Amino acid sequence: MIDEEIITSKRKYHTITEAKNGAGAVPIKTDKGWIHIAHGVRNTAAGLRYVVYAFATSLEDPTKVIAEPGGFLIAPLGGERVGDVSNVVFTNGAIARDNGDVYIYYASSDTRLHVATTTIDKLKDYVFNTPSDPLRSVKCVEQRCDFIKKNLEFMNK
Repeated sequence: MIDEEIITSKRKYHTITEAKNGAGAVPIKTDKGWIHIAHGVRNTAAGLRYVVYAFATSLEDPTKVIAEPGGFLIAPLGGERVGDVSNVVFTNGAIARDNGDVYIYYASSDTRLHVATTTIDKLKDYVFNTPSDPLRSVKCVEQRCDFIKKNLEFMNK
């Protein structure tokens, strides 16, 4: 019997999880926290759009979100947007190998199965170094301008 339900990744208006969201792969344990890969749904003028996103929870308390990057990890692109249910990607599994490789299995438009490859280090970099969605357009623009400035400074070193 389940005595308590704790929601770790809450839906937020005007984000990739505004309409609904749900679990995907089993969380991946890293030295910085548990990385969760899930799916989020946003209502758009073209209908619902399903994407894959990631966030992290504490190793000591997996109910506590410690990193929540804004935006998506995987979104439908090109031919992935066409199928039985258009404009949809979702995941049900990931494999983290001992050598650091990660395979994220995802489906597109309820028609095809894909695998995206990355590494634990890249996932950690993305999850822990991408800022959260500031929930305001002007703040999103400020974030992007800051990214561009930092990248230009880095490239000019």
